[in-house]
Amino acid sequence: MTLLHDGGAPIKIGRYSCTIELLDMKKNIYEIALECKKYSTENIKIIIRSNKILVVGANKNYESLLIELCDTIDKWNPKVSSLLRSHIVNYDAIAFQHQIAIDSIVDTILTFAEPCINQRKFFISHASADKKIIEAFYEKILMLGCGFQRQDIFCTLNHSDIRTGDDFRNEIVNNMKNCDYVLCFISNNYKKSEVCQNEMGAAWVLEDKRLYPFKFPNVDFTELGFIAKVKQTADITDKSKLDEFYIELCQRYNLQQDWMNFNKQKEDFVGMVNDCLGLNGNN
Repeated sequence: MTLLHDGGAPIKIGRYSCTIELLDMKKNIYEIALECKKYSTENIKIIIRSNKILVVGANKNYESLLIELCDTIDKWNPKVSSLLRSHIVNYDAIAFQHQIAIDSIVDTILTFAEPCINQRKFFISHASADKKIIEAFYEKILMLGCGFQRQDIFCTLNHSDIRTGDDFRNEIVNNMKNCDYVLCFISNNYKKSEVCQNEMGAAWVLEDKRLYPFKFPNVDFTELGFIAKVKQTADITDKSKLDEFYIELCQRYNLQQDWMNFNKQKEDFVGMVNDCLGLNGNN
């Protein structure tokens, strides 16, 4: 088999600004790489015959899978794509060496693109003094409104999320890495907390996370500083913003929309927040 590709140098595409798109792309990369791995394991053999090292089982189907993987990786990591292409183009020169290299690259791609089996969907960054409102958000909006489970949410209000003896800082970082969304609940208490500020800073530099800042209604947008200028910040009592968030989650996780239920939970949540902050009649 001749593994050839008629494309030139890999196309460099700028950093993705949409985290959801990046997550979907990594999932697609993982699935294609898994097909390449499966094909190689089941069909390709490296044998010695007449003092020659031969590769048996490679064909056009395998070539197509590898090229598809290259094309997809171009948008994620053009250097890896370029390296993989070079082994495809020169495959016939020393087939067994290129096959070993291709297998190694595919294994590496699987390692970095593999979704975490126990990955949480939400990391909630909050001030402990806002416990009542935070609990209401994940119970009313995320669980009852959207149908997520408690294990989908990392929130340090629940002591079972961090086990006795665990390094608190390491657990925070690890759980933030293994989530899709980082929800920052910006209150006056949040702004005064060094831990909260550090969590927001950590979330800021994680490229494959969807950072979603929610501000309390008694915090003015002008008090948010630089984050208000570069991130769309939503008021947690803004019903239209909660609706947008619900639609995004339904699309991201293929959830069946149930507006009657969500609207009820949303109204309960907003009313509860206004009660807690003494803002009844101002929503």
